[in-house]
Amino acid sequence: MRKFLVPLLSGLLAFSVVAQDDTTALREAAQAAVQSANWTDAAAAFRKLTELEPTQGRNWHMLGYCLHAAGKLDEALPIHMKATEFKGSAGVAAYNVACVYSLKGDKDKAFEWLEKSIGMGFADPDQLAGDTDFDNIRKDPRWADLEKKIAAKAGAADSGAAQMYVITTPRHSARVAFFSKKGSPGQLALDWGKVEWQAKYDKAIDSPQMIGKKWRFGSDAWTSLDNSMPLMLGDQKIAPGYWYLTLEHKADGKFVLGVHDAAEVKKQQLDAFMAHRLNGGVEVAMEYAKVEKEAGELKVRFDIADGEHTGKLVVHFGQHTLSTPIVVKPLQ
Repeated sequence: MRKFLVPLLSGLLAFSVVAQDDTTALREAAQAAVQSANWTDAAAAFRKLTELEPTQGRNWHMLGYCLHAAGKLDEALPIHMKATEFKGSAGVAAYNVACVYSLKGDKDKAFEWLEKSIGMGFADPDQLAGDTDFDNIRKDPRWADLEKKIAAKAGAADSGAAQMYVITTPRHSARVAFFSKKGSPGQLALDWGKVEWQAKYDKAIDSPQMIGKKWRFGSDAWTSLDNSMPLMLGDQKIAPGYWYLTLEHKADGKFVLGVHDAAEVKKQQLDAFMAHRLNGGVEVAMEYAKVEKEAGELKVRFDIADGEHTGKLVVHFGQHTLSTPIVVKPLQ
């Protein structure tokens, strides 16, 4: 159920100015709690929102999501079912009902609700393929047929009208700029979505599901590099441009930074959650190290001293770091 968090969290609306004033702070608190994986506080906030805005399906969906993420499956189940009553969240909610039944070991109910989710609009084969909630039913003979139905649904959905979602996740940035009497010969700018460290990510680093697969780092939108100057990352030349970045843990235990032309990615109509579909790009070898000091949230920085043109690009998350040499070539 993971991927449906942002779209359905982002568009919460109130019925009136008064209601909006009453609920804005509560929505912000709920969003902050979800971002930090504080499921208890998030569930409490969304439960209150369902009382204030009972006809908003997204509130019910997010309450179910938070209870589900907290492992409170029996509490989440009726809330997921309630969320199926609303057109905007029906397909996702039915899918999450199936998740609960799968985790509880009720295979028949899991397949029943997966079938219902397709009828209600669920059409995401990538989400289905990567969702560990269904690990215990993948060997069931019915699974292959279900995958085909969802793939077919996705193909039909591709020709339909796109839906708009408002995403408000906090972003962080790092920047190096050069200045002279003539002006500024160039800059480097990194931008990424805030992610707070959780101990469970330690296991994800070596998880078979993550090895050999491109994945975004940072939440929601792409982590990006905007450079107006030529530079060297590791042993790779990076021309001035705008790039989307990915990380990949290779099967040989090495890590690489993927540098992808943003214009080409946009032509493929791939959002950041589809990073695993990307092909090509420049691969930059990254040096891995485990450090004593823990970063409580994802940090990406340029370690370049004032007045210098060389240094390192460093990614720090928890007690894990990835780094590669960087050489900047300011324009004259």
